Amino acid sequence: MAQTLDRLDDDALVSVFAAVTIPDIQAFRQASMIFVCRRLWFISMHHIVWLNACKIHILQECIPFPIESLSSLSARELERQTIRAYRLGQNWRSPNIQLHLLRAADSNTGAIEKIKFIAKNGKNWIVTISLGIWTNLYLWDCTTLQIVNQWSPGKAVFNGMAINTDQNSDASIAISVRHSSYTVVELLSLGFEDSASAVSLRRVATLQTRHKPITLRGDIIFLSDHDSETVIMDWKTGEQCLLRSPDTWQDNPLHVTFVEGNVIVVRARSICVFSEPSMVPRSQEVPVNLPHTRISLGWVDGVSLSERPILQCTEKPSTSCLSMLVRTKGDDPWSLQDQFQFYTVHPGAGTERVYPLQEEMRSDSRPPAPTLTLTTSITCPNRGPLRCSDIILGRYGTAVWVLPADRSVAGLISEHVHLQPVPVPASKQTLTLANFPGPLHCGSDEAEVRVSVENEDGSSWSCMDYDEECGLIALGSGTGGITLFCL
Repeated sequence: MAQTLDRLDDDALVSVFAAVTIPDIQAFRQASMIFVCRRLWFISMHHIVWLNACKIHILQECIPFPIESLSSLSARELERQTIRAYRLGQNWRSPNIQLHLLRAADSNTGAIEKIKFIAKNGKNWIVTISLGIWTNLYLWDCTTLQIVNQWSPGKAVFNGMAINTDQNSDASIAISVRHSSYTVVELLSLGFEDSASAVSLRRVATLQTRHKPITLRGDIIFLSDHDSETVIMDWKTGEQCLLRSPDTWQDNPLHVTFVEGNVIVVRARSICVFSEPSMVPRSQEVPVNLPHTRISLGWVDGVSLSERPILQCTEKPSTSCLSMLVRTKGDDPWSLQDQFQFYTVHPGAGTERVYPLQEEMRSDSRPPAPTLTLTTSITCPNRGPLRCSDIILGRYGTAVWVLPADRSVAGLISEHVHLQPVPVPASKQTLTLANFPGPLHCGSDEAEVRVSVENEDGSSWSCMDYDEECGLIALGSGTGGITLFCL
C-alpha cells in the first residue's frame, strides 16, 4: 500500500519539509487546509521547520537576513522573516527587479537633515533629525509613518548622530548636541511600555566632548572631529584611546571600524589605518596613536564602507572582509558624470595594491596593513546640485544613491529686441539601485544599475538610509516629508 504524508511520523515530516523549497512548504500548508489535514498544517507551523528553511534556503544561499539569534525568534516571526528574505533574494536576482513605493507621509517637523533606520524588539523604526527654529529628534513607526515620540534638549543644534548596531545595548542612539557655549554627546535609550507603539526616549548618559559620534557598537562609541582626531571610548567605564590622522582641513569623518587588529578611519578625503590601540582609564593621560598607513582620496562626494558577510555558499570563502564605495568628484566643474568606484579592502598583505599608499615604517609586531583594490565602477549622469549626497553600500554588495535633478537655468533671452521668458522643463531627482560584486549579483564582477525611480512628489530629497536586510529605503525631504520604498 502506498505511503501517504499523513501516515509519516513527525520527525519524517520535518525531514520532508527540510527537503523542499519555501514555496513548497506554503503549498503544503495550503493543501492541508483544503483537505482538512490538521496534522500537516500543524507541523508546517513548527519552529524547527522554519529554522531549517532559513538555514538552507536563506543563509546558505547568501540572502540578506537580520543579524539575530534564530533560536530567539518565535516560530511565527521566524517564518515571516524567512519568507520576506526569500522574496527579497528572488527580487534582487531576477532580470527585472521591482521597487515599490510603500508609503509616504508629510509633517510639519521642518527640513529633515538626517534619517536612519533603527531596530529594537524585533521591529523597525525610523529616526529623523529635523531643523526648525531649533533641532529636534523624531521617532517614527516604520509601518504607519506616524511620529510616536520626539526628543529635544531645548535651545540647541544637533551636530551628528549614530545608531547602535547592537539591539541589546542600553544606548540606542548617540547624538551630538551643540549648546550656545558647549557641546556634549547624549546617549538615548529606546524603552517600551505596555504596548509596542508606546515608545519612550530616555537619556542614559552624557559625554562631555566636542567630538561627534560616528559609530556606536554596544558600549563602544567612536567619536571624531572635522580635521584629524578620532576617540574610541567605552561610554560606561570611560576607558578611551586617541587616534590622530595627519591634519587635513575639513576632512569630515564618515566611518570607523575594526579589521584584523587594525582600526580603519574613513574621512571625506583620506583613509588612515591604525594598529588597534589599548584603551586607558579616564584617570590616566590618553596617549596619541598615529597611523601606519594613509590613503589620499582627493575630493569626493561620498564614501560608504561595509563589512562583508561570511559567505556560506562558496567553496572558497572570500578573504576580504570590507568593501568601500566612493562617489568621486572630478576636477572638471562642468562634468556631466559621476563615477561610483567599488573597492575591496583586504585585511593583510599579499595583494597587489592598485591605489597609491604612503606608509611609515612599522615593526614586524604590528599586524599587516590592509590593502585596497579597485574592483569595478559605474558612471552615472551628474546633472545638477547634489542635495542628497548619501550613498549606502550594503553588506551583500547592493547599493543605493540619489542622482540630482537637471542643471537648468531659467531667465530671459532676446531673439531680436524684446526679452522673452525661457521655459524650463520639469526636473526630478532619481533614486538609483545598483548591484556590485557580491552574493546577490550572481557571481558577476561587473557593477550594474538595476532600477531607477524619479521623485514624483515635487519635494527635494535631502537625506537617505537603506536597510539591505529588510529591503527598505527611507528618504527625507527639505519640506519634512518621508518616502518609504521596499524591494
